[in-house]
Amino acid sequence: MMESAETLATTTTRTPIYKWLLALLAAAVIVTAAFAWLQTTEAAPPAVTAHSFGEGSVTWEIGRYPAKVLELNDFRLTLNTSSGAPLQNAHLSIVLDMIGMNCGNYSFELTETAPGVYEGEGMPLMAGTWKATLSLETAEGSYTIARRLTAVH
Repeated sequence: MMESAETLATTTTRTPIYKWLLALLAAAVIVTAAFAWLQTTEAAPPAVTAHSFGEGSVTWEIGRYPAKVLELNDFRLTLNTSSGAPLQNAHLSIVLDMIGMNCGNYSFELTETAPGVYEGEGMPLMAGTWKATLSLETAEGSYTIARRLTAVH
């Protein structure tokens, strides 16, 4: 039985489209696998980090690490002047923002609990890598310091 020219033309044009879609699907699988592999090989950010800013330095500690998802986690920041003295009477706030996701931010303020020591509690909303951005205001100026942290279930 012979097919009409119209049927043959339709069959011939569909074959390359299916091959193209299959190739696109294969490429998507490869890219997804590579991206997942790169994320798992990235070293987890440490629990304690040290940073410098215009007036001095800050040591940033996360009490229980990695941080726990949907639980309050203790953040302790120790500020020192360039000469090593405790930096007192500063205003500190932190915004937690999950990297690469749009799941919402979590903001909180820190309170000075000892000379130059500031404490507060933050809550990551999902497991993964988060960016924590510190806003630091002193009598001398305003500074922004960022670090990464890991959150788990």
